[in-house]
Amino acid sequence: MAPAPSAETDDGPGRAPFAPRTLFVDGSVAAFVLTGLYALLYAVPLPPFGVPGYLLVVAFDRLEQALPGAGSAAAYDAGFAAFLAALAVVAAFGASWARSRGAVAGRSVAAGAAVSVVGAVGAALSVGVFLPFAAGDYAPLLLVSATSVALLFGGRYLAVGRFGRRPA
Repeated sequence: MAPAPSAETDDGPGRAPFAPRTLFVDGSVAAFVLTGLYALLYAVPLPPFGVPGYLLVVAFDRLEQALPGAGSAAAYDAGFAAFLAALAVVAAFGASWARSRGAVAGRSVAAGAAVSVVGAVGAALSVGVFLPFAAGDYAPLLLVSATSVALLFGGRYLAVGRFGRRPA
């Protein structure tokens, strides 16, 4: 009989959704994934690889318009880091919600939730920003929409591990 895994390394089905440790680990994984998707904008600036980072920048710029301006580059960087942290918290809660609905165990649930959050941000930008201002040039709208749909499906696949219905 194999020994039971320790609580420190247990990433299996015993992890309680919405527990503080689970939310912390999921938030950390989600923050790493979001930072990686943002870094793709500079590492591989070609579509579709740079689009997730571009979506994060555009979403923050739209949010920044509604907030009082600080007027410095340091304030912008701090605000963007806080924006990424807020998205990581949303992804952590999404990962816990997926776990409570029977998602597979592991860090891939948090990674999938982070990818899905970026896809949801992209879908909102497609409808709220790119569609109204398309003015006959639909290439950016189609690129952002297709990338957003791919991120949503990819995030779901990472989190759940399969497409279709769960077996009863």
